[in-house]
Amino acid sequence: MKAIWALVPLIRHQRESVVLMGVLHALSAVLNLFTFLSVVPFLRILFGATTSVDAAREGGIIAVVSQAFDAFVQTQGSSYALGALCLAMVGLALIKNAVHYAALYVMAGIRTGISRDLRQDLYQKLMDMPMGWFSESKSGDVMSRFTHDLMEVEHSVIGSLEALLKAPLLILVSLGTLLVLSWQLTVFALVLLPISGWFISKWSKRLKRHAQKGKEELGQLVSVLEETLLGMRIVKAFNAEEQFKAAYAERNQGHFRATRRMHRRESMSSPMSEVVSLTVMAVLLAFGGSLVLSGESSLSGDWFIGYLVVFSQIIPPARSLSDGVFRVSKGAASIDRLQELFENASDVLSDQGDEGLEAPRLTKAVHFKDVVYRYAGQETAALQGFNLTIPAGKVVALVGRSGSGKTTVAHVLSKFANPESGAIKVDDVDLRGVSGKSWRQRISVVTQEALLFHGSIADNIVLGDDKPDWSRMMKAAEAAHVLEFVEKLPAGMDSLVGNSGGKLSGGQRQRVALARALYRDADLILLDEA
Repeated sequence: MKAIWALVPLIRHQRESVVLMGVLHALSAVLNLFTFLSVVPFLRILFGATTSVDAAREGGIIAVVSQAFDAFVQTQGSSYALGALCLAMVGLALIKNAVHYAALYVMAGIRTGISRDLRQDLYQKLMDMPMGWFSESKSGDVMSRFTHDLMEVEHSVIGSLEALLKAPLLILVSLGTLLVLSWQLTVFALVLLPISGWFISKWSKRLKRHAQKGKEELGQLVSVLEETLLGMRIVKAFNAEEQFKAAYAERNQGHFRATRRMHRRESMSSPMSEVVSLTVMAVLLAFGGSLVLSGESSLSGDWFIGYLVVFSQIIPPARSLSDGVFRVSKGAASIDRLQELFENASDVLSDQGDEGLEAPRLTKAVHFKDVVYRYAGQETAALQGFNLTIPAGKVVALVGRSGSGKTTVAHVLSKFANPESGAIKVDDVDLRGVSGKSWRQRISVVTQEALLFHGSIADNIVLGDDKPDWSRMMKAAEAAHVLEFVEKLPAGMDSLVGNSGGKLSGGQRQRVALARALYRDADLILLDEA
């Protein structure tokens, strides 16, 4: 049940609702019990009062209830008692279902609230990841985890919360009643239940393994699809369509095999739990029936039938509980994948986090002193003993062949990663001790590929500013020659750029990206082949 424990912090936010739902389900369980125990007085009316032999067997609370009801029947008559019993059953059913609906009403808020908080928590963790993490992670796999795995958690784990909270209450109330009716039969039943639980546990572990494999294959499949969409121009330019078709077919077949095994296992869970439950019921019926027939049981025939009816009401919540365990086991694979997504990044978060000194204003120069930097998994350093001085207020251009490290200089200067050795100093302050977020408030960046976000041109220029300055935005747009094409658009600065700026030409996107950098009025502007 690690999957449920992983959601405990989110469930705590809903603790008042969880307590209320528990109270409502407990009340529903008690009302449900009285509804089904009404079969006993119904049988006593149909078959008459108990014989002296049956009365001698009954004792305790059973004798008190039986004598009171028999007296009521003798006083009011069988027909009147039967009518009153039927009306009472209808009234109990109405009250029970009203309480049950109230519990489901509360549960709807709990489920959706946990789903909302889980998505928000994961997105916040994603935004806190360092740039190195994004370089090493496959975006298709990340997308698969954020969509399919998250949906699986919502369906399998969160969707099973009601069963996991409600079923134990129903079982406990029923078991308590069974102990009152006949503790001997109940002890015998409790010996059988752990055996059935062992079978269910073994099956659920196998289901989790197959689910984990299916999720991994789906992540690989989405990665191939994403690479195809992003690089379609290159794929077609090099006539590589068949190669990509083969790669996708291979991943698709792997996903097919894994999910087929998982669904076959899952399809067996409900029939298996039903067979196990009915086997327990049959054994109990044989054992208890023999005791009643031999006169060794304290229960009369009608109360034994009532006992079986109450015990039969343990089977649906027990099956619901076992099915919930199966679904949670399936969803646990998705929770593991979501947790794995971030578990190895804690040691590098400080590179770009809030920790550290406030970044100084650039008034003198930026100095690279013997900087060494290599990307993860690479033996050759991208920068080896690199030295450079960038005076404040000056334009410095780096010229070199492709792969010589120009983009890497911008990468480490933006404090997306720290150098392996050496130092980068701003006015004699080492950037290692400076907060990454505060330093990036001092700089602006225009990347090789001018990436815009879905929204208006104005939204993209003032990106990151909670209180945009319209006048400053217009000055930045004018300086970057954005106004030259914006004035021709019907909506002007409010024109939508589309996904990734797809409604604009490459040159127009570059101008908007430059205006975004100028709007910040930064101490340092990095133009990476822009």
